[in-house]
Amino acid sequence: MTAPDATSDPAPFPMLLGAQVEAHALIVRRETCDELAAMLRDNGHTLAANLVDEDRDFTELSRSLAAIRSTPKPQHRQHCRPFDCRCGCDRAQDCLDCHRCTCWRAQCCAQAAVVHARARTRRAALRRLLDSVDLEMLTELRETVAEAEENALRNTIARRLHLLAPATGRRYTHAVFDASRSKLGMSHADYRLRDVELYDEEHDTPTAVDLNDEVLSAALGTLATLLRPDDDAELTVDLACTVTTTG
Repeated sequence: MTAPDATSDPAPFPMLLGAQVEAHALIVRRETCDELAAMLRDNGHTLAANLVDEDRDFTELSRSLAAIRSTPKPQHRQHCRPFDCRCGCDRAQDCLDCHRCTCWRAQCCAQAAVVHARARTRRAALRRLLDSVDLEMLTELRETVAEAEENALRNTIARRLHLLAPATGRRYTHAVFDASRSKLGMSHADYRLRDVELYDEEHDTPTAVDLNDEVLSAALGTLATLLRPDDDAELTVDLACTVTTTG
């Protein structure tokens, strides 16, 4: 038997990079499956050969489906309008954020710029007006705005309590919230939604309820930031929208 020539170079093998490696592996696997299926058929194992073919086809189909990217769900930003393109734009230029064409996207951006310009103009006009007011009036104005904001928040709480109060047939006249320091590092306590006491005119004993409502929680949080209550303070809400505080 003649030994192979040590000076002869082996057949050059192409260098594969990135996706070429997986593609070459698929080719090798297909050829191997084809050779195995042919050998099984030659030996009379037709059923086994068919199973090899099915496994090869299923594997290639699974890889092909995995390579197909799923269509992203459209999510629109604040100022984007929910309209499709009606002007024949190239949809390849769609925005990746709002999935709208260039024309509608330009209108969205223009609308956002208009809203920002209007707000800036209003603030500038208000600043010119306030610059002409003396310090005493500015203080009175700040206090008046704070009172108006407080009354609006309390009215919101009262209206929300009308919707959340248990339907027991009792006509509740006012509610009492307790304040406690539930968050570390805050300079004021928060009004709790647990053990809220509801009073009516016919009973001296209040009805204690636990409430879980995002609107009510947000209003109470804003009011706590405005009033800055101490721990164990109370907020009494008149359900006829007349509110007093104690503590």
